[in-house]
Amino acid sequence: MNQLSLGKLFTCMACWVVLIVLLIPFSCLAQDAKDGFIQGGQALNKPVEYNWRVGFQIKAGKSSARNFLVTLPIPTNWPEQRVSLLKEEVPVQIRSVKHRMLNSGVEQLVIEIPRIDANRLIELSMLYQVTVGQVSLPENLKSFQIPTKPPREAKEYLGVGPQITYRHSKLRKQVKDLIAAPDTDWEKVEAIFDWVRENIELVDGQEEDSVHAFRQKQGCPEDLVGLFVAMCRAAKVPARVVWVEGHSYAEFMLVDQDGKGHWFPCQVVGLREFGTMNDPRVILQKGDNIKVPEKELRQKFVAEYVQGSGKVKPQVRFIRELLPANK
Repeated sequence: MNQLSLGKLFTCMACWVVLIVLLIPFSCLAQDAKDGFIQGGQALNKPVEYNWRVGFQIKAGKSSARNFLVTLPIPTNWPEQRVSLLKEEVPVQIRSVKHRMLNSGVEQLVIEIPRIDANRLIELSMLYQVTVGQVSLPENLKSFQIPTKPPREAKEYLGVGPQITYRHSKLRKQVKDLIAAPDTDWEKVEAIFDWVRENIELVDGQEEDSVHAFRQKQGCPEDLVGLFVAMCRAAKVPARVVWVEGHSYAEFMLVDQDGKGHWFPCQVVGLREFGTMNDPRVILQKGDNIKVPEKELRQKFVAEYVQGSGKVKPQVRFIRELLPANK
């Protein structure tokens, strides 16, 4: 990130940050084969326990640095995930550590550091236990419907956002054609899902946007997930991106006979899973149109962030680390 000459202000974001992500085989993780927890009518089986560490290291340069603001996204509770803090290491140089909730249920730590002396290294570390359950299909799929009056919490998942839009006439026509034949609303969403998997080629490359993937009939994994989300929204089905360790997938919402909304996962890329999730990973965030106070534009994914003032830009490393569950 460029250093500004005026005011000696530096800002560091994920584009130049070193991320540590260790992939631990499932055999190294504590697994519970007993009954899982049940939430919202969905059975959550064989919960898997992870230890997830987040934090940062900041080393000042040859002169001191001041007035640091650091934000770290942290995992939070979801119907299929439980999070508890196991251990925290907060150095004395840190003035405060506060929790902040953003829209879409994204949770952050907001850290203030008044001063870091020259050549001094400080490190903050938070260790969480994260338990994630597999999601099984609900009974009576025919009873779930596209909401005519979406619940308030679902309305933000019907619009457009960063790199996810359905404002394209041919895209909307494709959706209209796909959902015309199926008898049930579950089958309508599944028709969109299968169309994306069967008609959009998975390629390597930089992320573009949903319309680009639709027009070019190809895209990277994030493009395919975003296109499915966009096409669901074009069909008035609330949908969102789910960000997990090393991957992303989609969720869509249907309502039951009482009008209560239920979110269902689906793997747009990789092994076909629709309405189920048999590969439970640490859920980092849900949502794809997040308002972050430090950013001018809404964010598709909320990354780590640091800013401060000083003559020399410090060395910064953010940490996301998956550890064996017995640590």
